[in-house]
Amino acid sequence: MPLYREEYRLLVSKDDGFGDREQATWREVGQMPLCLLTADTQNRRLIDSRLRAAGCEPAPMLTSDSVTVLFSHVRSGQWASVAPARLVEALGLAHEVRALPIIDDAPQPIIALVVPRREPLPPLTAALVTEARRLAADLYR
Repeated sequence: MPLYREEYRLLVSKDDGFGDREQATWREVGQMPLCLLTADTQNRRLIDSRLRAAGCEPAPMLTSDSVTVLFSHVRSGQWASVAPARLVEALGLAHEVRALPIIDDAPQPIIALVVPRREPLPPLTAALVTEARRLAADLYR
């Protein structure tokens, strides 16, 4: 069940050399000193695929399984990172760092809820599916 399309933001320090830029490309992202989530996460696999499509081999200088650690490093001014736009908004990170949209001609990945086909669905799974369907219309772009 599709929920929404994922959009990404380049996170840089407010004092970063990007000046007054309003957006970045994946190629530019690939040339920055990056700190990213560990390679075993789905989010990282999606970011890596975007970087490769732009002709860059993902080579983060630092990896972590904690977004808090990544954001702390970005605030230091020595690294940049990439995060889903919804996470940046939910955590209010745009007040602490610059969050630039990453422009991309390729379709954005669809974030979805995957549930096995079973009848009957377990009650908690059925409740989750019902709520996801209700919210999907607002979330899906």
